[in-house]
Amino acid sequence: MRTKDRIKAVCLLLALLCLPAGARAEGGAFGAAPTLEPVVPLRSARIRSVGDLMVHKKQLEIARQPDGSYDFHPQYALIADSLADADYTIANLETTIGQYENRPYSGFPMFNTPESLLDAVRDAGVDFLTLANNHMLDRYFEGMVKTVDNVEAWGFDFGGANRSPEEQAAPKVVAVNGINIGFLCYTQMTNGMEDWSNAAVKTYGVNYLRKANISEEVQRLREAGADVVIAIPHWGEEYFRRPESYVVAWGRKMIAAGVDVVLGSHPHMVQPVEFVEAQTDGGETRRGLVAWSMGNFISNMTKRYTDSGIILEFTIQERQDGGFGIEGVGCVPIYCWKRDDGIQAISSLKYLDDPPEGMSSGAYGRMQDSYWELRNLLDESIAMLAE
Repeated sequence: MRTKDRIKAVCLLLALLCLPAGARAEGGAFGAAPTLEPVVPLRSARIRSVGDLMVHKKQLEIARQPDGSYDFHPQYALIADSLADADYTIANLETTIGQYENRPYSGFPMFNTPESLLDAVRDAGVDFLTLANNHMLDRYFEGMVKTVDNVEAWGFDFGGANRSPEEQAAPKVVAVNGINIGFLCYTQMTNGMEDWSNAAVKTYGVNYLRKANISEEVQRLREAGADVVIAIPHWGEEYFRRPESYVVAWGRKMIAAGVDVVLGSHPHMVQPVEFVEAQTDGGETRRGLVAWSMGNFISNMTKRYTDSGIILEFTIQERQDGGFGIEGVGCVPIYCWKRDDGIQAISSLKYLDDPPEGMSSGAYGRMQDSYWELRNLLDESIAMLAE
């Protein structure tokens, strides 16, 4: 109901209540009592998203238990509440899951991780995993299929890697608080592993950005009932803090095609978050939120800027006049705290003035620097959240 209609209805109700009882019963001078429409609250969903969930060799070593099992929960322990503090949480799983043949688990350059990682990620509050990234074929097509099987078995929503042509063609739409969110997941590359894998990889196994028809895929999601479309591309060059021109062109193309939010990853460094305008083929202007790169969430990388990332937050808000908007954009700044016996993702703002127990002065200083690097990189309109 529009605002002016609500006002009219309230006025009629007040007038009716002021009538004598008999007049109200018989309709009186005002005729029959009006039937008021119920006020339906506008729908909204608060979303959080992070960049790369990585498992380097050091992380495997730290997670390994005396009995040979692996426990990754401690690596997420200090940030789990922030990850879970949303109606829906999205992340990029940058490793294959499940042992391949008799090969040992491994970190860079061919990532393969025990299934127990999914326990920690799920228990930390992640709901959706994009599998479209350059390491998804690190155990070939068979390892990719095993990864999808495991991600599904652990109860995650997912996209970007497919076990069949039918799975690739099926629209990825998830309902969150009554809002249907459509997902498009792509990767720019798979490190050449597609040439060493089953040919199915190139036909349907992985969603490659270069093969995407964004407009058609957005239309298919809309026809499947999507109210909002989120694209999650794995793109760009590593170790840059600004997107390349071709990445910007792809981002604008996505917005013009009907995507509402773009959540980028791969550079391993945070890049700007901004609202981008683009012209549709019909000459209309569309506006969408683009996070060019959310950086690393957790890893053993040590190069400057690779030890930080963000938990991006935004709210999908239904509008009074129809449609949905993106509001309340902010982020939790993340620092990856490394030491001999632990690697943990933490909020640098939460601990900015009071470091966690056991943090060295060197790590504390670097954490503080990483916060200000992020604060200076991101537009002032992006709120910095402690947790």
